Amino acid sequence: MPAATETAIRVCPLCGADNRAQLINPYSQAPWEIKTCAKCGFVYLENPPNYAELEENFAWEKTSAAEEARRNTARPLAKRLSRAFRHFRQRVLKRDKLTYLLYRHLPKGKVLDIGCGGGSVLKDLPVRYEPHGIEISKVLAAQADALARPRGGHVVQASAVAGLAQFPADAMDGALLSAFLEHEAQPAVLLKELHRVLRPGAPVIIKVPNYACINRAVRGAKWCGFRHPDHVNYFTPPSLARLARDCGFRIARCTLGDRWPLSDNLWMVLEK
Repeated sequence: MPAATETAIRVCPLCGADNRAQLINPYSQAPWEIKTCAKCGFVYLENPPNYAELEENFAWEKTSAAEEARRNTARPLAKRLSRAFRHFRQRVLKRDKLTYLLYRHLPKGKVLDIGCGGGSVLKDLPVRYEPHGIEISKVLAAQADALARPRGGHVVQASAVAGLAQFPADAMDGALLSAFLEHEAQPAVLLKELHRVLRPGAPVIIKVPNYACINRAVRGAKWCGFRHPDHVNYFTPPSLARLARDCGFRIARCTLGDRWPLSDNLWMVLEK
């Protein structure tokens, strides 16, 4: 960890319990300390980097490249198989679950992609959607904004919570949190603010790593869902559902296929 990195001690983001006295989870990797809440059982990173660090030292375009290189070196065969299956699924089976769920739950309207990166999802949205986004990385936010502006949208460069504060109430018709909520140090604050920004009935499509999956139990510390210190929340289907309901949402969809025990991913669709 760079000497300049600043961290903050978090209480449990699900129930608010202080777990500083608890032993660290065996999946921790020094200096990053994962805790299992003694009160509700939620698993989370207790000392994540602050937002300023996420803008610079831990910006996505830097950490993702480093993580990809590490995995290619550590598990080259697994990475090749993963890429081959992803290609087969997307090109042969034509399967894009994010787009499928968006079509199913939101026929058209203004879509807010939180943690939009360089705008790859926004760029591919059909013309029936007006693309908007929030991205903390300065470099990626500029790239995404350049893609959204010609279609009437825009991208805010800020942390998710600060970015949402810049939108008026009932402004968005739907939201995407794909591979994002595991990164957010204040998930409850974020979802409550998102609830304000969405119109009544608006859907929220969420994808996060599934801490309850069999792969995590089998692979242990080598599970792909562990990324220190990028991932700060480790959700299971019950914990994600509890968080959503506590923030005013109802669960519109979370089928067995969305939480398949052999899949590393957990999908959930919420509605305001």
